[in-house]
Amino acid sequence: MFSKDFLTALARKYELSPEQEEVFLLWFLENKNNNQIAEKLYVEPSAIRSRKTLIFKKFSIGGNGANKEKLLRNWLEVEAKKQNIKADLQPDSDDLDLLVKEVKQKIGADVTERCGTMRVLDMTQPVDLERIYTDVNIIKDVIGRRRIGYDEVMEVCTREHFDRFLVGAIQERVTGFAAVEEFQKLVVLGKPGAGKTTFMKYLAMSCLGDKFHGELVPIFVTLKVYAETKGAPTLHEYIFAELQQRKVSRDEIERLLESGRALILLDGLDEVRQEDDRRVKQDIDKFSRDWLKNRFAITCRIAAREYQFEKFTEVEVADFDEGQIETFVNNWFKGKDEPKAARLLEKLKDNEPVQELAKSPLLLTLLCLVFGERNDLPPKRSELYKEGLEVLMKKWDAKRNIEREQIYKHLSPQNKEDMLGQIAFNTFVQGEYFFRQDDLQHQIKQYICNLPEADGDPEVLRVDSEVVLKAIEHHHGLLVERARNIYSFSHLTFQEYFTAREVERERKLEDLMQHFTDPRWKEVFLLTAEMLRRSDDFLLMMKDRIDKMLAGDEKLQALLLWAKQKADSVRTKYKPVAVRAFYFGISFYLSLDIYDPYYSLCLYDLDLYLDLDHSLYDLDLSLSLDFSLSLDFSLDFSLDQTIEASEGELQQALQGLKDRLRLPDSDTDLETHSQWWDNNKEEWRSELRQVCIKHRNIGHDWQFTREQKKLLKKYYEANNLLVQCMNRSYVSKQVREEIEATLLLPREK
Repeated sequence: MFSKDFLTALARKYELSPEQEEVFLLWFLENKNNNQIAEKLYVEPSAIRSRKTLIFKKFSIGGNGANKEKLLRNWLEVEAKKQNIKADLQPDSDDLDLLVKEVKQKIGADVTERCGTMRVLDMTQPVDLERIYTDVNIIKDVIGRRRIGYDEVMEVCTREHFDRFLVGAIQERVTGFAAVEEFQKLVVLGKPGAGKTTFMKYLAMSCLGDKFHGELVPIFVTLKVYAETKGAPTLHEYIFAELQQRKVSRDEIERLLESGRALILLDGLDEVRQEDDRRVKQDIDKFSRDWLKNRFAITCRIAAREYQFEKFTEVEVADFDEGQIETFVNNWFKGKDEPKAARLLEKLKDNEPVQELAKSPLLLTLLCLVFGERNDLPPKRSELYKEGLEVLMKKWDAKRNIEREQIYKHLSPQNKEDMLGQIAFNTFVQGEYFFRQDDLQHQIKQYICNLPEADGDPEVLRVDSEVVLKAIEHHHGLLVERARNIYSFSHLTFQEYFTAREVERERKLEDLMQHFTDPRWKEVFLLTAEMLRRSDDFLLMMKDRIDKMLAGDEKLQALLLWAKQKADSVRTKYKPVAVRAFYFGISFYLSLDIYDPYYSLCLYDLDLYLDLDHSLYDLDLSLSLDFSLSLDFSLDFSLDQTIEASEGELQQALQGLKDRLRLPDSDTDLETHSQWWDNNKEEWRSELRQVCIKHRNIGHDWQFTREQKKLLKKYYEANNLLVQCMNRSYVSKQVREEIEATLLLPREK
């Protein structure tokens, strides 16, 4: 029985092919016969016999038949004895540890210079990696290779479901260090800006500082630099030359590699030029076989050019979760402006679409840069999304001097954005967050066939559409394969942005208006309002459709008329539209037959959006009285303060009602108070309601049906959306005043 290291070393020395090496190891390491080897390698026994013949030739073994195998075995035994003699001359473990320490000292400054800092986008200076680094998570099963039925993903119909599906479909996450620990040879895949290079740099620095596999020497190679080195050296030659420049001798390098004392980090396979691609991959494959005892990690973008490293395990970098986002932001502002970290995290918490972008380390870096400069996020989210897209589509590669091959010569950056706009709009209209690859390619084909000089051959267009799809995924990460042949936008935010962009560019406002009561379209409406150079027509179209919602229902029209009459009857410092919203909100809220303080507060958002600087509990006396009365006939509130605030006939009526029904004072013990309420609440409510109606024209029992309540809720939310759109867009003073003057009014007959 021979050792695996011994047999492998001989296979390399005598240049056995990978297929011959497999047979050689199974033959003499596990003593398997031809049939057993063939079964394990999924080939015919005749193929095994052919490979053995070539192995005999490589080792120069003569003889015939079974005698040839005996001669080979004897020869191996002689070589093994020689190996044992040589082993006595090899350095022991202490010698290797000393060698590792010496080599680290020689290369330490260079590794620190290349890997100790990070500088991306518009950062004015590099930052220390140790200070800013946030651990990445690794998904063992590459997401895009899962087999999930299209019907299963089609059940996803909301933003919340979208996020839950993506998280729930991931079976297992481990830390990046755990993945490198578990797999000796690893390919780390990820979307653009997922943090792959930063992770590799941190691995190198951790190894150099003895925090991770301190017994190894980190060898960090930027594959683009190596591939473009003058003279086209092999990876073996390049690494040896780089280390020798750091005063590490060739003998020292070989001793390290032979003993498996190196951590080989090969960064950016996707950044290698197409003309160098094949050579680089062959070099990586050969180098990893020649020095198989060492640890290897390669980074590459998902959907990059085809490759296969047989002995490597592929994993994927996961998006940041909430904990990682918080850690990154706190690290970013640590020591320079820590209060900003808390403010930014609070902004993200209150802004779900922007928080979604923060799951990408690159886009989170952009958010930190923007917030650091402005102490706030841009008031228009569309501006932030546009900048994020520019980073992914242009700046990220340009800042690192990386030129991607031109996949489709007729497709300009502007064409790409227009095409993505069409795809986003068409799929969003259909309620689709996930798309079949065939459907996606059909839309791409429909777009590129109209470009100048496009080939009219359907088969050529079909092939081109697949190439374009893969390029957009690989270069920009805007479309991502979520399962085999099933795609989505990398962030739902981008689908909404491109949908709004298509509406704005192609003036599809009428199409958009079909969805003004659908909560799924809320972000698209807001983004469209921001993008329009002038939103007068857009807002008036919304206003017209909202007014029509209640036009055919006399009872709901009566509610609006009542809210107007109440608003006209009180003297207050607030705008009439805000006061109408106040009374509309009270009646609508009380009609729901629920008590949810948070929801009741939400009903006053219209006031806030109209820039009225007050809270629910800072109302004028007249409004406060109406609010208190409205709640008192519905709930067990003390009327002492209400009676004190009232005057005239209303005060007398409330006091008389309290005395007549013997309502306990507010300082009565809780048990007595509760018992009285259980026995008298229905009579109390009825009597109080009549007093409120008579003296304040408030407290009407509208008795809306379930359908009317649903319609009122949609009507309120539509008006709320209208006001949000108005406050986030450029609108003429005339139209703004017209909308405010007629908001929440009954429709004229």
